[in-house]
Amino acid sequence: HTGHLGMNTVQDGGLPPAKDPEKLKALMSQVSAALDEESLFGGSDDTKRMPSFPTHGLMPRGETQAAEFVRKYPQYDGRGVVAAVLDTGIDPGAKGLQVTSEGKRKVVDYIDCTGSGDVELSDVCAEELTLKGASGRTLRLNAEWKNPTGEWRVGAKRLSRLLPGEVWMSVSAERSQRFRKNAQQLTDAVLAKKGAVQDKDQGKVSEVSKVSEVSKVSEVSKASEISAKSIKTKDSDTSKNLTEELDAQVDVLKTLNGAYADLGPLLDCVVFHDGEQWRAAIDVDESGDLSAAAALGAYKHTSDVGELCKRQLFYYTLNFYDEGRTLSIVTCAGSHSTHVAGILAAHHPEEPQNDGVAPGAQLLSLMIGDHRVGSMETGVGLTRAVNAIVEYGADVANMSYGEPSSSPNVGQWVQTVAQEVVRRHGCVFVSSAGNEGPALSSTGSPGGTSDGFIGVGAHVGYDQMLAEYAMYETVGDTVFTWSSRGPTPDGDRGVDVYAPGSAITSFPAYCKERLCLRNGTSMSSPNLCGVAALLVSAWKQEMGGASLSPYRVKNAIVSTAKPIGELHGAGMVQTDSAWQFLKRYAARAAEQVSWRTHVDDSRRARGIYLRNAEESAHARFFNVSVVPVFPTSEKARLEHDSDGESGRLESQTQFDFEQRLLLVATESWVSVPDALYVASQGNKFAARVDATKLQAGRLHTASIDAYDSTDVDRGPVFSIPVTVTKPLHVDASACVDLGTLQFRPTEIVRRFVAVPPGATRAHIVLRASNAAALESSPALFYLHCMQLEPATRFRKFFMRERVSIGHKSYAAGGGSAEQKETKTMDVIGGATLEVCLAQFWNQLGAHDIDVRVEFNGIVPANGGGALAEGGPLRAGITVHGSNAVARLDFIAPVRPEYDVSPSIVLTKARKTLRPHEAVISPLGAERDTHLATGSALYKLELDYRLETTREETQLCLHMPAVDTQIYENWADNFALAIFDANKRYLISQISYTSPLLIKQCGESLVRVQIRHRSAKDLEALKDIPLLVDVVLKSSIRLTTKFDMASIFTSTVSSSAAVYRGGFIAKGSRIPLFIDTIGAAVPSEAAPGDVLVGKLTMSRHTADFDFEYVVPAKSIKKPEESTPAAPKTDKPESKEEQDQREMNEALRRVRVDWVKKSRDDGVRTRLVTDLLANSNDEQRAEVLAAQLSALDATSSALPWSEAACLTAASARRAVGIADSVIELTRTQALTARLYEKAQTDDEKTLKKQAELARTQLIAALTTKCRALAALTHGSVSATASETCADYVEVDGSDNDETDASEQTVQEYERAAAELRQWAAADDVSVVIATAPLHMARHQYARALQPVLAWLAKAPMKPANAAERRSMVELRNQLLAKLQWTIWSAHFRAIAPIESPATYERL
Repeated sequence: HTGHLGMNTVQDGGLPPAKDPEKLKALMSQVSAALDEESLFGGSDDTKRMPSFPTHGLMPRGETQAAEFVRKYPQYDGRGVVAAVLDTGIDPGAKGLQVTSEGKRKVVDYIDCTGSGDVELSDVCAEELTLKGASGRTLRLNAEWKNPTGEWRVGAKRLSRLLPGEVWMSVSAERSQRFRKNAQQLTDAVLAKKGAVQDKDQGKVSEVSKVSEVSKVSEVSKASEISAKSIKTKDSDTSKNLTEELDAQVDVLKTLNGAYADLGPLLDCVVFHDGEQWRAAIDVDESGDLSAAAALGAYKHTSDVGELCKRQLFYYTLNFYDEGRTLSIVTCAGSHSTHVAGILAAHHPEEPQNDGVAPGAQLLSLMIGDHRVGSMETGVGLTRAVNAIVEYGADVANMSYGEPSSSPNVGQWVQTVAQEVVRRHGCVFVSSAGNEGPALSSTGSPGGTSDGFIGVGAHVGYDQMLAEYAMYETVGDTVFTWSSRGPTPDGDRGVDVYAPGSAITSFPAYCKERLCLRNGTSMSSPNLCGVAALLVSAWKQEMGGASLSPYRVKNAIVSTAKPIGELHGAGMVQTDSAWQFLKRYAARAAEQVSWRTHVDDSRRARGIYLRNAEESAHARFFNVSVVPVFPTSEKARLEHDSDGESGRLESQTQFDFEQRLLLVATESWVSVPDALYVASQGNKFAARVDATKLQAGRLHTASIDAYDSTDVDRGPVFSIPVTVTKPLHVDASACVDLGTLQFRPTEIVRRFVAVPPGATRAHIVLRASNAAALESSPALFYLHCMQLEPATRFRKFFMRERVSIGHKSYAAGGGSAEQKETKTMDVIGGATLEVCLAQFWNQLGAHDIDVRVEFNGIVPANGGGALAEGGPLRAGITVHGSNAVARLDFIAPVRPEYDVSPSIVLTKARKTLRPHEAVISPLGAERDTHLATGSALYKLELDYRLETTREETQLCLHMPAVDTQIYENWADNFALAIFDANKRYLISQISYTSPLLIKQCGESLVRVQIRHRSAKDLEALKDIPLLVDVVLKSSIRLTTKFDMASIFTSTVSSSAAVYRGGFIAKGSRIPLFIDTIGAAVPSEAAPGDVLVGKLTMSRHTADFDFEYVVPAKSIKKPEESTPAAPKTDKPESKEEQDQREMNEALRRVRVDWVKKSRDDGVRTRLVTDLLANSNDEQRAEVLAAQLSALDATSSALPWSEAACLTAASARRAVGIADSVIELTRTQALTARLYEKAQTDDEKTLKKQAELARTQLIAALTTKCRALAALTHGSVSATASETCADYVEVDGSDNDETDASEQTVQEYERAAAELRQWAAADDVSVVIATAPLHMARHQYARALQPVLAWLAKAPMKPANAAERRSMVELRNQLLAKLQWTIWSAHFRAIAPIESPATYERL
């Protein structure tokens, strides 16, 4: 944001410290009694008056005439004006933002335009004033709530999604502290119990009593006590098992504590209609008890404000949309907006000296900073904000947000504001110019680049220096060093006016400061907006119903600004002067219009901007068109103008319009005609700019001013900026000396250099060598260097560094002190480089600095980097892995280059994803309409499947057609969110995509949303690819050589003529050969993927983007098998072979139907029939199929309803499993004998052995599951109770106690064998064997593998069922352990980790 720039303060020498405050207080009382003045201190004849605090400088209003204006016209203090604040959202608890000077409510409404506070609601039924909340908690309702319909709606919202980062950190820290304290008590109790058991085993019985005392004061696990009583084994075994269980409990608690992460509370929301309006209550303390809670209504109707975080003083308001189906919890996403609002319109009834510029104005809080993306503005927020401006009829609007844009004055939102909000609905729109200065053309969008806005720069004056920055010695009033400067890339002014760029004013309550200092153009913009509010307030009260267009207000502000020596005459706003201007020209119709100018250049520019060398090498001629822009109204729309009267009046206004203008060029090197007649359709004139005689290396500005021939004293009606940066030529040395630059406080020096074609890097060398340097005050300088490229954000070739001069020790040399600093940046050949050096605004002392610029460059001489007029195209280099060797030629066009050592390092794998689903649908008309058409917007939602194969994967997502743009974007919004396989929201991004970290491997869903007014335009994007750049685990280096032979062999010596590296002469051309066939392609890279990295030629030159296209994988020939020995049996005939294969196929179909059949009788008959004529191998296959049918849902817990394992089917499964085990065990063992099978027979035997092994593992798994079901349900069963194959035997005569123990022992033997054959961490093995420990009441031992699997298993839809079972098993085990703190924790986060639906973007 343009306001997020740190403060620069100098400590004030000020008053001497009081060693004894009481004595100082007494002394001051004595002096005060003796003198009428405030106080004295010091002594003798040389006394000083104790200064009063410069309160008027805290909230600077003096130098803008705003304070005097309000004193002069107290009723014009903003009354009757609504000011919209598009920002992070105003804090409802902030001081000074409660009431206006008239006692009205200060904020008319708080609106979350981003949707980050939205809660989707669903209908529920209440019984006896209780209902089930969306979190799963039971909610008790307030009996006093009025709900005539009896209809209730519930939803839930994560608290972390409603809080600014610093508030959430505070809340989370407190929650974690409480939780970890309780968790540690549990751990301590378990450790104490473990120690007591060990002491008891050693005969130290007295220690046990200490454990019981611990148990009385903390949550203690009962599992160890249960184990000791319940395990029916020998005493020695019992002691051993108890010790193992306690060891496991300690280990599990360590695991749980290590993995603990606070996902934040999930707050239940209850919504109902009280017969008049919607109301909502939020369970902010997670108790479920709303019986005494207040149900808040929408703030705009009720003024209700709720407390979201009591200890943090964090508040919220509510809104309701979609007929009560969407609850909007409105909070603030940061402190920025509150400070901005305080500058604009704060009113402190008890401290009026702290008032904002327009204390009588009301505010409309429009939150455009989205919680989900760190308070960054979003297209959704911007679109909804302008709709709200129109809905509430805001008179002025402030936007202290902005970003660099690739093109000025374009983009659907920028045009909507200019045409609809400003022109049609008459809102004065003010915006910050940016904090990217002091170099030229550094203004951000929208404020510094777009028509319709008033772009504001940041100024600092004497009062601010005293009150805010505690300077013991002030400097002259100046523009803040970091304030962005114009002109825009298309030549417009960029900054229209300046205002104070700092203030100490209102701050959010949660920051625990009533007032706070912030600076930036974010602060100057609301100061100017406050001035606009004063002017609109005065106009409304004094001029009655006379129309006031935003153009008239801007004309008055710009025309009367006090000159401060800035670029193109932008001055300091003067409130009273602007008001006198408005009154003087109230009857002048031409003041109602704005002027749109177009310079018919290749860029269709708004001004004349000659930046590069060829543009100023000769005289240039331009055709300039000038068109008046008239305000319009909603009434004049065809659908609203039933009688045509409004349209007639507007047409008449345009018909009557004419301006007879006198044109004046402010500099002699600009020539224009003397006069220009302009009617409503505009006119053109020719202009000539001859910069050939201007001094090279310097900035030259002029303007073409148009005066009303009937009132020249009014000043220019419009001005067309002319800017020439005639660059210095760089000679053959590739260096240019800018000379010794002399600096005084606040001074800025600019020099312009024509970067030689082929240069890729510039080195700016600073030397401070003045003889008095050691005695001069240390000073901070900004070194700001920049180049411009068409349709490119200015940050591409941009460097802004802080350099301290005099802070470091000088190195003595030649008798004079010297400090040297070298800064480096990438450049593009042929474009002008601005080298701007500025002594930071509050730094004192004089400094002389020598500046030298040196250029280097090595560029491709062929392929994608072909030279254009000696300069490289800044495209990346792409080679295809399908070529064995890639050749690139390079040239050093600028100077001889040393330290040449080529290297290619690939760091990312780029994958291209296509959407597996694309849906276009209309959005709700209540919030998402387009102002120009009045119809609902459309959204295109695209779903992509993203798979990560390792944990902690870094990646970046790109969609070049719509990302990296906000204000210049053709679409209304671009956003994406990533969800895991459980539909859990992971992260969001908007237009400016940045690197992401995906912590858990597995499958994710990337959902992209693009909004636009035209469904037809969105149709073209339904198959748009998403580029995914995945950071490689290890970077890849490609081999480079200067001759081809060296790529393949080292046995052939290279020719003596081959280039050896290290040095390239100027103009010389060298070949570089790249080994592409030998590249170590990572396993995750598929053919067609692109490996991305950098190609470096020298440390002195810029790197090149490098792409390596992964070739098709090599084809591995199948291993040749040794022919089998010839068989002596009579070969089969074709008829016999067909019959055998047909019979086998039919048999396999019948085996498949053993699994598929839904009728037990049919299955039994099939099995009986198949077993009748089967060999052992086939018998095992049939029984395995039957076993699979008995336990079809193997991912479910064995005793759960989903598993469908009854006592009878479990016993039956055990018997069948034993048969399969007996049939397969021996053959499975032979699998290892054939690991290196060679003959066909050996491979056949290996395949059969592997099949037997699979069947054995499946049988053991099912047997363990069946025994788990029996032991969990306390059902008696043993292996002897089942007969061969599948026939069930009645075991009712067995003793239940003995049988249960026999079952557990059988379970132990089966589990032990299963672990021998299968991986212990396999999910089916964990589910099958973990309950064995449960049978022994060793719940922590059962929990260990469960937690391990949940931590490591990838998140995939394919294992969703297994994950649900493991989560259920974890929760059951925690309940058995009676660890309520952990049970409650996992119960609370369950709806967050596994939501029912995907969250809305």
